[in-house]
Amino acid sequence: MLQVSFTGNPQTEELEVLHDGLSYEAYLAKGLEKMEPFAFFLKDGEIKGGISGFSYYGCHYIDALWLHPTIRGKGYGTQLLHLAENLAKERNCQFLTVNTMDWEALSFYEKHGYYIEFQRDGYEKDSTLIFLRKNL
Repeated sequence: MLQVSFTGNPQTEELEVLHDGLSYEAYLAKGLEKMEPFAFFLKDGEIKGGISGFSYYGCHYIDALWLHPTIRGKGYGTQLLHLAENLAKERNCQFLTVNTMDWEALSFYEKHGYYIEFQRDGYEKDSTLIFLRKNL
């Protein structure tokens, strides 16, 4: 009998099993290619910021974009976003998506051509999650 186990910190290899399973099902159902992760980091010995996500089925999803507070406002976010967008083009994606909370970086993404696709209310402390898109 199968046992359920919980981990609050799953290992990369464990998550890959799930993603590989999903990719295989997508290939069987529609001939879609495997999801491809990506990440760009800003380092000076340690990570000071970066952008990560994955490409899947014609979409380039940005999962995380973060900069250490000491390097914000110096163009690094724009540089990372452009790197991700160029990679999306190389991977033949038709669009990019990213999520941001209402108190985070909405104006930053809008300044770079992203538009609100939809939003979800109901998060703690009256927060709203905003889903953004940019067509290529």
